[in-house]
Amino acid sequence: MAEAQFQEVIAVDYDKLFQAITKYEDYPQFVSGCSGVKVERKGPGQARVAYDINMIKDISYTLDHKEDREKGTLEWSLVASDFIKKNNGAWKIKKLAGGKCDVNYSIEIEFKIPVPGMILNRLVKSSLPAMVKGFVKRAEAL
Repeated sequence: MAEAQFQEVIAVDYDKLFQAITKYEDYPQFVSGCSGVKVERKGPGQARVAYDINMIKDISYTLDHKEDREKGTLEWSLVASDFIKKNNGAWKIKKLAGGKCDVNYSIEIEFKIPVPGMILNRLVKSSLPAMVKGFVKRAEAL
């Protein structure tokens, strides 16, 4: 199992960042490795989303998301996957003065087949800063 966390203060509009994060169907346009997204159901403060990504190999999985725009949180948990055993995580965004946000992203992931911890940790941790910056760039474009 791998766990990783990214935290940084970033100059980005809070509402636009939250919008970029919760507009799941747009992920294939700017999230590296994401080839498909299907929002299976969406309601106030929640969504069930199926993803197709390429991470080591082509992987499909479905997550339940809990969104709270007022608190600046988005949490997810794994519903089903052909390859992933565990995928839990959260975005925590705090609005700061001067058009900045304190952005915290955390993930805990485990695959159904053995993957050496060193490789898994490097894969997860090295991709986090680029992935978060992709969401920030998307928010800036909104």
